[in-house]
Amino acid sequence: MKYRLEGRLVVVLALVALGSLVSFFLFKPVQESPLVVASAESLRAPAAGKLIGYDDQYTTHAWRGIPFAQPPVGDLRWKAPRPLAPWPGTREALSVGQPCVQYWGGSAGVDGDDGDIVGSEDCLTLSIWAPTMKPEALPDGGNALPVMVWIHGGGNTVGTGNTYSGHHLAGSQSVIVVTINYRLGVFGWLSHSALRNTSTNFKDASGNYGLLDIIAALEWVRDNISAFGGNPNNVTVFGESAGGRDVYALIASPLARGLFHRAIVQSGSVLTVERHWAENYSDASPRGDINSSGNILLGLLQKIGKASSAQSARDWLQTSDDNAVAELMRAQTVQDVLSVFTPGGFGMYSVPTNIRDGNVLPERSTLQSFRQGEHYAKVPLLVGSNRDENKVFMAQNEDLVGKRLGVFPKVRNQALYDRIASLYSDQWKVLSVDEPARALANNSGPEVFAYRFDWDETPQSWLVDFPALLGAGHALELGFVFGDFEGGLSFPFLLNDENKPGREILSRAMMAYWAQFARTGNPGRGEGDQPLWQPWTATHEVQLVLDTDAGGGIRMETAPLSVGALKDRLETDPIIASGEPRCRMYVQMFLTGFQVRDFWIESEYRQFAGGECREFDPFRLAQP
Repeated sequence: MKYRLEGRLVVVLALVALGSLVSFFLFKPVQESPLVVASAESLRAPAAGKLIGYDDQYTTHAWRGIPFAQPPVGDLRWKAPRPLAPWPGTREALSVGQPCVQYWGGSAGVDGDDGDIVGSEDCLTLSIWAPTMKPEALPDGGNALPVMVWIHGGGNTVGTGNTYSGHHLAGSQSVIVVTINYRLGVFGWLSHSALRNTSTNFKDASGNYGLLDIIAALEWVRDNISAFGGNPNNVTVFGESAGGRDVYALIASPLARGLFHRAIVQSGSVLTVERHWAENYSDASPRGDINSSGNILLGLLQKIGKASSAQSARDWLQTSDDNAVAELMRAQTVQDVLSVFTPGGFGMYSVPTNIRDGNVLPERSTLQSFRQGEHYAKVPLLVGSNRDENKVFMAQNEDLVGKRLGVFPKVRNQALYDRIASLYSDQWKVLSVDEPARALANNSGPEVFAYRFDWDETPQSWLVDFPALLGAGHALELGFVFGDFEGGLSFPFLLNDENKPGREILSRAMMAYWAQFARTGNPGRGEGDQPLWQPWTATHEVQLVLDTDAGGGIRMETAPLSVGALKDRLETDPIIASGEPRCRMYVQMFLTGFQVRDFWIESEYRQFAGGECREFDPFRLAQP
């Protein structure tokens, strides 16, 4: 049996392959936004230009679809975002803009079908929620409200900030919530010598355009948020999945210093990639990713008829100057550029992101910076993962999950399923939570508060046993953090009247912890009557478990994991088949997956499990 799991992340739970019936329930059909009317009390006058929003739920004002940079189109494709001149008059901010270009999926926030390309390159917008306040009563100075800037997930290839509603978090916790869009996939991250050599500044040359979009949004917040009652000197960045990975990248980036003051990473990753991985052909030495810019151009030249084969494409690139290559790249349509990719589940495709260019991101790994105690933003960090992260990806694996009545998923071997899920999910925790926390605590870093999300009280019936299938899976905490189980990105098929009381209590507690951390840099007791969230220290490696009373309640727990122990479990677990399956798991866990590669040791891999892995090329095992 092959335990072949998806290596790229999605922000949505519709990875459960239930067919069109359950897709309907897991994702609400895209609906027209409700008609909203401008509210005179929402008139604001930031430096960017006057804005008027509307009254939203939970006693909030909302301003949607605010541009924060020039559209990165035409000659600005694959360049750093450019500042936007103030607009004249008063701009109505009543509806969201377009999502950034992506293959359609359930997280795109617009209608579409599998294989459709949706969104626009003109997508750099943000939305703001604030407690309802009259213009003359906005707090300032020490009374200004903490600001929380959300970075959406989706593997950095799909998703949009448009699908998240900040009204409940903002209204119940007296904070300002900002959600943003940033360029995705090949439009957000592409490092190539032709782009670099024709650039006039290091930002344009970096290849990290999506990350630079996020930084530009933070600069907009710094310059404008006081007009909404927010404190530009108390900004928290928080993100989930790829958004969490981008938060770690912001911590590492010298360009983001001073733009935020606390950071929250939900199910993220410390991974950044070397320039050669982002640029080189996959048969070069050092090798590049299968979707490196070199390989992308080979495919693109053939797709548009510029070359008849990969070799003739190489020949054209070798004999063309950088200006000709860059001009050809920017001249292609969105459809042409994306034609070289085959979208996977829910529109996702792989492309190297968060590239160590030496300017926007250091050439060293983020973990190395943490271990050295320098060259990163030393801000308080709240970081965690979900207990069963990988079950949501495993649920679409036909080797592990069959179909009852041809539609409803049923785990074939629950013991095997749980054991594999435990290994991959613990790998997520140890590489994105425990090792970063340990590195910071051991090297005089900022305070770190760790958590594990354990809620798994989804419906259970003879048709589908969701607790067994998904557990406390990836992205399930999103509704709890935003206090939003109904609108935007929601999972109504997993919610019912039975689990409503417990999840609403847990959601209020989580919102309080998140907001208290944003206010002070310490989540403390949340609203004051919750368990004290203790920091992770070098001598006290602890995490807060987030669950309802039915699951043991919110509690502190000592449950650190180590890479060595994880590798030992993988090597000796008798339920994991020997040979190629075990070696593939080692490769996915420590070399080619979503998590950091600092713990990949090729010599160890060759000797792994009695040397049985030496006959398997790790990069071949990584291919789907």
